Amino acid sequence: MTRVEEANASQKYNANFLKYIKAFADVGKHSRLFPKKCRTCGHEYADFPQYIQDTLPVGHGLEPYKDSGDALHTMQYRNCRCGSTLSIDLTEDEYPLLESFWEMLGKESKERARPIREVVLEFREQCNRYMSEQHRFSGE
Repeated sequence: MTRVEEANASQKYNANFLKYIKAFADVGKHSRLFPKKCRTCGHEYADFPQYIQDTLPVGHGLEPYKDSGDALHTMQYRNCRCGSTLSIDLTEDEYPLLESFWEMLGKESKERARPIREVVLEFREQCNRYMSEQHRFSGE
């Protein structure tokens, strides 16, 4: 990203979100996650930007949970164009900032006196916009 693009991005995105948004844009580089295929209609999403552009969000779309080994995971839910719900299970292997991401969202929620659900929605909207813009600019 050029300095001009960086300056424009900082004006369009919550400054506390930007580092996490950029890290989310790299999630699709993990072969464990993509390509993602809908089990209902068979449509295949080659990468994360295509997945974001060609699917619709479900609820606020991100849910944290811990597995039996106490490892943090985050589920991202979206609907395929056929209406089937798809999910991606993110771990720190795919998203190394996972723990600090949820800490940042909690801090944003407290500092702005807004429910965490609203903060997650705001993050998701900014993240999706960023990935759509980067996908379009990169010509992919």
